Amino acid sequence: MVESEPATGLAWVPEGEGPAGGSNDAAVQALRQLIREKNKKAVRKALEPWPPEDIMELLVRLPLKAARKLLDILPDQISSRVLSELPPQYRAAITRGETVERLRELIRRMPPEKAFETFQDLPDDDRDRLVPDLKSIEGIQASRAFHKESAGEIMQRRHVALAPDRSAADAVAALQSASDMIGSVDTVFVMDADNRPIGAFKPVHCCWFLQICRLSKIMSREFPVVSSATDQEEAALATAGTEFKSLPVVDNDGRLVGQITTKMLAHIVAEEAAENMLKLGGVNEDARPTDSVPKIVRNRLPWLLAGLVGATNAAVIIGSFEEKLEKAAILAAFIPVVMSMAGNAGLQASVVSVQALAMGSNWPGDRLIFRFGRELLGTLLNGAIAGSILAALILAGSLVFDVEDPVRLALATSMSLLTVTTIAAIVGSFVPLGLNRLGLDPAAATGVFITASNDVVGVLVYFLMASAFYF
Repeated sequence: MVESEPATGLAWVPEGEGPAGGSNDAAVQALRQLIREKNKKAVRKALEPWPPEDIMELLVRLPLKAARKLLDILPDQISSRVLSELPPQYRAAITRGETVERLRELIRRMPPEKAFETFQDLPDDDRDRLVPDLKSIEGIQASRAFHKESAGEIMQRRHVALAPDRSAADAVAALQSASDMIGSVDTVFVMDADNRPIGAFKPVHCCWFLQICRLSKIMSREFPVVSSATDQEEAALATAGTEFKSLPVVDNDGRLVGQITTKMLAHIVAEEAAENMLKLGGVNEDARPTDSVPKIVRNRLPWLLAGLVGATNAAVIIGSFEEKLEKAAILAAFIPVVMSMAGNAGLQASVVSVQALAMGSNWPGDRLIFRFGRELLGTLLNGAIAGSILAALILAGSLVFDVEDPVRLALATSMSLLTVTTIAAIVGSFVPLGLNRLGLDPAAATGVFITASNDVVGVLVYFLMASAFYF
């Protein structure tokens, strides 16, 4: 990449060239000052000689508010190019607040594939408002006819598909012809006379055979296929363990209607992983670091209130054991220990279960009773080790501090720890499975459910053990 030399003297040193950060920091600060001054003419003049790639790097280095203003200041042609090249996770953030007219103009200037990708990365509200204005862009209007997050909604309609009697030379010619419209092609599909996919091969295979070799000899008949109604998460899992990373999409009659590209599949996997992480943390899946204050409150407060219910119930249980706490105030010191360990054990088990459901890695022939046995033995061993360590620490502490009946205290706390971690881990493992069986999203309810149940069960078990072993 050639270093930019704007008329204002600002320059951008591409990553990996020149001293790290120095001159780029100066450019960022200078542009921020021009933006603050609302000097649009100077900003345009400064960036006029810059290639879009450098402007994109500058954009993501600016604070979000300044980056949005810069996108508005730049001419439509440049803004369109920069927006199309931005990483998907940044597009929704930087376009938030843009008018429908502006978004429509930027997307219309993009190549069809980039326009479709950019449209898919926008918030749902923006997409709904833009659809009537973007009917002419291939794929956008048609994608709205499918269910949200289905293979039909995200598929690309352009693909390379040939008949089985065509030659490898024909395939090479078709790939060369399609490169300008589609870009790089990961998989070529082979269709029968009714436009149904019967095989697939990677373009590199054309180099391994004679040019006159028929595609029926080159293609693999073992390849993943999904229908347009398939959920995008299931579609992403369909390519696991196969050499093909682009996925053919068929209609209800089995006819090829599009493909989900390698790039889109990678985006789906990353997006689903991020959503599950947010849900496990008790946050709405559309939450972003760039959210406004009202949206932060709207996304997080309901889950916090749900957790408050569990914590309040735990407080009620603690209050019911007030007399015992008065007799042995030291018991209160170990409540956080027990609750924290229960929370950690439950979270570990639930994350493993949710991840297995999301990735489809649960072994089909593994009966539930076998998994229960493994989880039970594993958590019992973990709880026994943690409980023994806590008991040893209490006994060692009793040599330094005045602790009443340290042996009984050590027994009560260690047995509590063993019991609550075992219960929490079993609940964390099997609640996601139960929710999934009921058709509910296991990640959405697991985090709050486990937190609330651990608060209540953990405190109750702790005081029951204290009553049994310490008093």
